[in-house]
Amino acid sequence: MYLMNCILLFMLFTEIFSYNPIKPKLCRDCKFFTKGFLTSTKFGKCSLFPTEADEDEDNKYFLVDGINRNNKPEYTFCSIARKYEKRCGPEGKFYEKK
Repeated sequence: MYLMNCILLFMLFTEIFSYNPIKPKLCRDCKFFTKGFLTSTKFGKCSLFPTEADEDEDNKYFLVDGINRNNKPEYTFCSIARKYEKRCGPEGKFYEKK
């Protein structure tokens, strides 16, 4: 009886200490995560999904003088990338640990 109780206690302790909860794939831990110097992590962007260039005020003269005034790439916010399945989606299918 004593041996049976010891075995049960051992099995119980190994079950408790081997519990490993599944951790969510957080964008802040992904290698594609970027954030500005003065911005919060909440407003981080995903460098895997660049946004399409809009016709803005500075770039409308490119065909006139050939100067590209908008050479800094812009990226999609992580919250948007995690919202749509064709991007990362809620499960973070393109997530890669830093």
